[in-house]
Amino acid sequence: MVGKRSLSAISLILLAGMAGAGGIEKPSPGVWPDKVYRWHYNPQNHPPWLPEERVRAWVMEAAEQWEDCGVRMEYLGDTQSRPGAIDGQNVVGWSYAVPPKIRAATVGQAKSGRLIERDIAFRPDRAEFKRFPRLLRKVIAHEFGHALGLTHSPDCDDVMTLAADCPPVHPSLLPIKPTPDDLVRCRALYHFVP
Repeated sequence: MVGKRSLSAISLILLAGMAGAGGIEKPSPGVWPDKVYRWHYNPQNHPPWLPEERVRAWVMEAAEQWEDCGVRMEYLGDTQSRPGAIDGQNVVGWSYAVPPKIRAATVGQAKSGRLIERDIAFRPDRAEFKRFPRLLRKVIAHEFGHALGLTHSPDCDDVMTLAADCPPVHPSLLPIKPTPDDLVRCRALYHFVP
């Protein structure tokens, strides 16, 4: 059962994100002040067609790929906390509270340009994820970018693009890791020079 607070947080973030659609980049909600995203994983409700070990590996791999922008991705272990609970933990996991027409949502809190909490919730019953597992991998990488404070990219080739703003592309052609442009944007956000 998902609490009203979780549903409200996810709904508000989704509405705010949709307001930024149309190729205009919104300002970042902030950055992790110590350049570390500390997160937990909740495997509950993962898609039944996908072995838990495989989806866990995809989540870990997506997180690690963002480290090239100068932010350490620190996995703290599994949790029973639900993503979207806004409880002081950064939780990555699966939630039916994400509206059925939305693939995933990153929700959280920020204050004065500093990220405080960023949860990632994936909708587990999306049939397109089963038909095209690469699409799920792209969405996982995309949401980790949001967890770091990135907004949508206007470049349709980036992992951070908003699909609704781009021409349809076959899922086999989607990026599943941050592109060079995604990393440039992330490095600029964190003032990181490789």
